[in-house]
Amino acid sequence: MGVFLRGSSWCARLRYNGQLIVKSFGPDKQLATAALKKMQSDIAAAKAAGKDWAGLKEVVGARKPKTFEEAAKDYMEERANFKASSISSYTTIFRSRLIPAFGKRALSEITPSELKKYQAALSKEGLSPARINTIMQLFRSVMKQAADEGVVKHDPTRSVKRVQEPKVDIDPLSPEELKLALAAIKPHFQPLFITLAYTGARPNELLALRWGDIDWVKKEISITKGRVRGKEGLPKTRSSGRVIPMPEIVEDALKSLRERPIESLTEHVFLNLRGKPIDKNLDLIWKNALRKAGLRHRPSYQLRHTFATQRIVEGFPLPYVAKLLGHTTMDTLIRHYAGWIDSATAEYNDKLRQTVGKGIEIPAVSQKVLHGSKTQKRQS
Repeated sequence: MGVFLRGSSWCARLRYNGQLIVKSFGPDKQLATAALKKMQSDIAAAKAAGKDWAGLKEVVGARKPKTFEEAAKDYMEERANFKASSISSYTTIFRSRLIPAFGKRALSEITPSELKKYQAALSKEGLSPARINTIMQLFRSVMKQAADEGVVKHDPTRSVKRVQEPKVDIDPLSPEELKLALAAIKPHFQPLFITLAYTGARPNELLALRWGDIDWVKKEISITKGRVRGKEGLPKTRSSGRVIPMPEIVEDALKSLRERPIESLTEHVFLNLRGKPIDKNLDLIWKNALRKAGLRHRPSYQLRHTFATQRIVEGFPLPYVAKLLGHTTMDTLIRHYAGWIDSATAEYNDKLRQTVGKGIEIPAVSQKVLHGSKTQKRQS
């Protein structure tokens, strides 16, 4: 309980008879602090006199029901330090989807049935399950914040289930296919795709890579940022910030970039033909290379899956592979690559059957001892 800043307005927050009360006092913190002390004093005096606090009706009754648009605004103001790409994505969803549908509605009036119908309508529009879940998750976040602040008593999103998403399409290249595909990449972009293929880094992580992130002595690459639609921010998750080893093939590819005449004022490693950081067209470059190499099309993101599956099949420990990929938990790795984990462990299953317990002899228990123990039990 106390005063807190919501956007540009200072608010007083206190609890009375189990009810959370929040009142805004504008940009004046002292006004909010003084008002809070007065309300606490009045409540204490009323309690001592055995009466109800008369000011409750004035504080709560004068407050209009909060609309979804107001709640969305508060939500975004409190997340001003989020990644630029996240802010952009949230803003787009609010403006194009949620505000037109629910903006003027009071939060307390929105029902689970209404949300389920809205979710179904998104599906009929042809939106992917992942996109629908992203939109609904943002709605959930706004409602959860409102529920935590006591603005609504019940969160209607609790009974709205997520749309089931198809499994991640894992379609890696074989080592032979990978070699053919990389050989067909345009020379200017080849180092980028080599680095993608042999580090397992996400494309947005490498597009934000700067020369200062490379340690040539330790042969390591630090992943500290992500670049999406020309905007840079923190990596995808907390565990995405990591240090990954630099194989020799990657080191050679990166060193070749330093010998080129194209320079970047921003110190980015991977540049387009105009010397600016690469922001798009990776899939087009990759598509043309696959066609030139005579290989069927797969998105360039399959390079990350190729790296992961090859390391698993080669027998690298799963926690280590998960760390290389920047996965938050082992569950993500197991869920995505279960089939390759099974094939990689087949060899170890045979080894276990052949070696575990080998050479160990356990003396057999004689029948006399067994019968003797049974007789003792009957006598006891």
